[in-house]
Amino acid sequence: MIIAEVSYLASPEEVQAQRPAHRAFLNGFYERNILLASGPKTTGDGGILIVRDGISIDELENLLAQDPFVTSGVGQYKFTEFTAAKTAPELSPKK
Repeated sequence: MIIAEVSYLASPEEVQAQRPAHRAFLNGFYERNILLASGPKTTGDGGILIVRDGISIDELENLLAQDPFVTSGVGQYKFTEFTAAKTAPELSPKK
């Protein structure tokens, strides 16, 4: 699994202006069964994506390079890959 963390590089107003396009962009990841969860951090300085097994960091980096947060310059991602030793049944790897 991969955790992708976006850090905001712009004012809250600039981030908010890109949020609808960012969320529409992420809908494609849900439709392709890539994302398990996503949303803003409660600190307000970025957001988190939780990505299912089955995609490499390189592939994910290439895909997220097209995120409106990135293309507009309001956000940048960092990635953490981990092996889930246990998961809840609903978080099982995609089939």
